[in-house]
Amino acid sequence: MRASPEHLASAVDALLKQSELSREETQRRFEQAFDVDRWRRLAPFASIGSGRWDDGEASSISDSAADREKRRLDEDGYFRLPQVFDSARIARMRRIVEAVRADGWPVAFAFVFDDFWTIARSPRIASFLGKALGEAYLQNTVVWAHWVPGERGVAGWSPHEDYRDVGDTFLSVWIPLSDATVENGCMFLLPGASSREISMATEERRDLPPTVFRRALQDVIALPASAGSMIGWRGDVLHWGGANTGGSEPRLSLALEFRARGAKASRFESPLIDPRAPLPPFRLRLFAIVKALREYTKFEPMLTRYLPLAERIFAETAEASLSSSNAPRAS
Repeated sequence: MRASPEHLASAVDALLKQSELSREETQRRFEQAFDVDRWRRLAPFASIGSGRWDDGEASSISDSAADREKRRLDEDGYFRLPQVFDSARIARMRRIVEAVRADGWPVAFAFVFDDFWTIARSPRIASFLGKALGEAYLQNTVVWAHWVPGERGVAGWSPHEDYRDVGDTFLSVWIPLSDATVENGCMFLLPGASSREISMATEERRDLPPTVFRRALQDVIALPASAGSMIGWRGDVLHWGGANTGGSEPRLSLALEFRARGAKASRFESPLIDPRAPLPPFRLRLFAIVKALREYTKFEPMLTRYLPLAERIFAETAEASLSSSNAPRAS
């Protein structure tokens, strides 16, 4: 007798519940999360609270590449810039992610370190983001780090949009810390009008006409990207992480989000920060991490085990989000 989908889902939920951190482990992790010196000992080659906007390491985007990718962004809703960041910096950031994971934390906790907040602040990156969003653009506090194991059949996040009906006022930025290939599950997307049509049909659970389905398959764009590249897309572009088809290396990456100043932002994005201001304080970094963790169990169910910890940290750091005054508050 085969179990129904409902029974299987219930069984999975029960297993995930059983995997939650114990009360004792949650308390221990809660105390460790706020121990800045412990984080520094975990990755002594990295900094927390250095106070510097940019560590001086090079990022490279030629004027011609910036112009070309701005046109692609305007026409198709995405951009791809190869080999933007200094290789030593990317190697250091990968070591941070590996250290955080080895210590039993979700890899998004790498965002307690300065590198993950300064990486998009170099003059060349700021110039490109300014062209895409307007010179006074802001960063929201939705951040994430990805670790997709190098095992056949494992996939990144399922197809989704970030924000609908935001036009050119929003931009997601995705930076690989390891080579993202077709074999280990690089990013894929549907540009332009195809994204909206597929998203609406999925949301409404209706069938697509065969002609639309065939066109969408042919419109899919793979975005393999070497470590240190930078790719991104507008909020209404359907995108997803591919499945590993035999690559043995894990895929590591980080994600950031930016808004045009004055644009209406969601409450989830709040607080917005000015990337020209000092780096976010430590408690605001923790708030951003657990805010996302609470939301992203829908993409990574195994994170459910950390939810009690995330809820405690969220409650403890909520005041930090309210006291942030770098930028206007979201609507």
